[in-house]
Amino acid sequence: MLKYNYKGRIKVIFYEDISLKDYTVITGFPGFGWTGYLATKYIADSLKIPRMGVILTRYLPEYTTYSDYGIVMPFELFISDKHRLCIIVNHGVPHEVERAEYSRVIIEWLKNEKVRELILIGGLDKRFKSESNLAPYRWLGTSTCKRKLEAPLLEKGLYIIGPLALMLMYAEIYELPALVLLPYAEPGRPDPRAAAVAVEQISRMLGLNIDVSPLYVDAERIEKEIAEVVKYHKKLAEGTRETVYM
Repeated sequence: MLKYNYKGRIKVIFYEDISLKDYTVITGFPGFGWTGYLATKYIADSLKIPRMGVILTRYLPEYTTYSDYGIVMPFELFISDKHRLCIIVNHGVPHEVERAEYSRVIIEWLKNEKVRELILIGGLDKRFKSESNLAPYRWLGTSTCKRKLEAPLLEKGLYIIGPLALMLMYAEIYELPALVLLPYAEPGRPDPRAAAVAVEQISRMLGLNIDVSPLYVDAERIEKEIAEVVKYHKKLAEGTRETVYM
């Protein structure tokens, strides 16, 4: 097992000797709509990319589960030589006291690895979407990012927050080409539709040909369940009012 041990508490561990030179790296976090997490996990699963490493923090989140590849770690590295792709799947968010260090170490590591670019995925509260804006997402790139997307840039005055913001800032500081995709998402629940928008865009950018129809099916199922719950509570409220005024 190779260890890339940086000063401090964050360690990037590979199971094999791997170089990420000229690779594209994709990552995100469970933020608005859990968009970054759902999208990165879906890409790794769809392309059947093996887990090739993990990221260790001092304050690891205290939960795990089991998957096809074994015990799930909070921060995992899925690497594909075929697609020249590294996906960092963050099943959780680093502890508050080490989020900045986590972001800095990852960006420093990717810079040293000479990766081609970093694609960050987040969610943008859909309440900020205007009726005149037909684009399903916004985006923002660092000064060294060479890509130009068709959708509008993130509006001035709207903030990116959390570890996604830290990674974008460190990418700018270290001159690592990076962009962040921000599909409009439901802020209070997982939003597979927003994840599908991100995966579709990345699939086009990188020529991956990923089928996102299962995400749209999940979105329709969730929306239907929510509609049923709303309908049920509406009936309860109407019944209560009828009782009160009898």
